[in-house]
Amino acid sequence: MNSFIWAGIFFSFYLITKLLLSLYIYNDAKALQLKATLWSLIVMLLPNYIGFVLYLIIRTVTLNKTLDEKEKMMNIQTFKKPILLIISILFLGTSYYFLGNYFNDTFSSKFDNYQDAVATIERGWIPKHIPKTATDIYEVHNIDTNIGNGIFKLSKEESINFYSTLNSIEKNEMINLKSIKKKWWDQNEIKKNIENDHFLLGKREHFIYAIDPNGTVYFWIQE
Repeated sequence: MNSFIWAGIFFSFYLITKLLLSLYIYNDAKALQLKATLWSLIVMLLPNYIGFVLYLIIRTVTLNKTLDEKEKMMNIQTFKKPILLIISILFLGTSYYFLGNYFNDTFSSKFDNYQDAVATIERGWIPKHIPKTATDIYEVHNIDTNIGNGIFKLSKEESINFYSTLNSIEKNEMINLKSIKKKWWDQNEIKKNIENDHFLLGKREHFIYAIDPNGTVYFWIQE
């Protein structure tokens, strides 16, 4: 299943549990003669469980002032349910993080030179027609969406020669290109350089390129 779908499922579950917790806090605060509506809103609106922690602090102070030891123990016992609920949610969230990484549909790789990248080139995630002198080859792709992008480096002269093998395109053809975020892929900087006509743009087969005259070549898999 797509990671975005999993994220949507768990976020929906998170919102539902926040709502249930907020309703529980409303009833508890009302029983303790605290501002029930205000506290339920705080629990619901503050991110994560910050509101719940604040309510626990106020609740503890209130109990210490108004109840004897026996009543405190009884009240603590009844308040275990929301605490167990939060622990369950945190466990599920942690499980989702690790399982999401394990079943992730996105893969990336880095190669020092063309020879090291041959296997990935043959699978189609790196263009087969890149110069064999290419170095520092990075790529990332998602096997579910078929989105992929990457970079490689050439000398200044080789980058111009490589551009001559491409079919020229206009920058408006690159507006809707999708890419996957990585540390080595500065999407905002790439987009700005394309808009300012700092790159040479072209395509060949099912790959689109933006070439920095200094030698860095950016590529996208054309959907």
